[in-house]
Amino acid sequence: MKLNIYLSIFITLNLASCSISKPVNYSIEDSKNSLHPQFLIYHNNESTSQLFFQVATEDVLYSRATINQPFSAKILLEYIVFQKDYKEIIDSGSILITDQYLKNKKTRIDTNFIFNFSKTEEGFLDLRISDINRSREFRKTLSIDKFSESSRQFYMITDTNNQILFDDFFFEGQSILIKSNFNNDKLYATKNKTVFPLSPPPFTKSAQPSFPDNISFTEELNFNSQNIIFYDLPNEGFVFFQLDTLNDLGFTLFNFHNDYPLLKSAEQLIPPLRYLTTKDEFDLLVSSINPKVAVDKYWLSNATSKERARTLIRVYYSRVEFANKLFSCHLEGWKTDRGMISIIFGTPSYTSLVRNSEVWIYGDENNIHSLKFVFDQKPNPFSSNNFVLSRNYSYKNPWYRAVESWRNGKVYLLK
Repeated sequence: MKLNIYLSIFITLNLASCSISKPVNYSIEDSKNSLHPQFLIYHNNESTSQLFFQVATEDVLYSRATINQPFSAKILLEYIVFQKDYKEIIDSGSILITDQYLKNKKTRIDTNFIFNFSKTEEGFLDLRISDINRSREFRKTLSIDKFSESSRQFYMITDTNNQILFDDFFFEGQSILIKSNFNNDKLYATKNKTVFPLSPPPFTKSAQPSFPDNISFTEELNFNSQNIIFYDLPNEGFVFFQLDTLNDLGFTLFNFHNDYPLLKSAEQLIPPLRYLTTKDEFDLLVSSINPKVAVDKYWLSNATSKERARTLIRVYYSRVEFANKLFSCHLEGWKTDRGMISIIFGTPSYTSLVRNSEVWIYGDENNIHSLKFVFDQKPNPFSSNNFVLSRNYSYKNPWYRAVESWRNGKVYLLK
């Protein structure tokens, strides 16, 4: 009964807000007490689809009433499936996920459920994930594309251990299995080594990148008798998979580096410093014989103590890693407009999705003096996660004020 009450409230709130805006969760600062779930939609048949859900157990609070009982976590997953125009609810429901352990806790909690959705339709899946023990929640709206069979949602991609690939990036030499319940013929794979530049500052004009999709040999991949394609991914670049090479429709898997989205080597710590450095400073860092010494020297030169430098390094690069996890598209997440803003300014006070745009506000929501960024979703054959900042010269002073704070040895967090 209680779950039905939760779901009824969730549906009411969504219906009231769907024509205005929807909340977006970006927990960049408080990572230990926030949910960072992953989702994947896969189309089963003509009438139903399936959502796969995964969350790290370190993001969830486990508790127990007595010392003799196992530790227990409870996650409430509520969902509503809408048509594209949000005028009709196609399906809805809620799932209570319970996980327990006595000594050894597993690393992830996985579940999946089937929902109603017809072939040739497009729509949205609204999700609310609640960590009941911690009274924290995460909201997400996923686009459903059951119209174009070039969409990745028509393909289940796993590694050779049958683990689902939730992300769009892969590692050097990785092998994958591609399965589809709709396509039993072939796919075309085009390897691409284009390196896209990082975002310029928010007050400058941004040229729209070009997306070359046929710059190398296109390989024909055939499904076997089990309706599976085995494919060895390249050591570098990315691969664009298509049903038809005469259009720009398809899905992409990227190889940014083997540790992605994490930063585990000194060489990986240098490129994100471009937002804080002058050209001469950055060139010096890049040409350094010993990257670790160069990075440490840079941060120590800005901080008043080793302790302050360690804090700067921890916060700055944790923001870079979260940008990689949240905002990856044809670019590494830290190179995108949303990545740039989140790294320099921190977590926004308010975030919302208005049609095809994300609105970020730093400060009070209704204060005209608050800093507001609008990111518009732009067409991109390689990713649907491409949001471009509406740039404005008025951002110049806030940008330099934030950068100067970092350069003076102070973590910048605009509230």
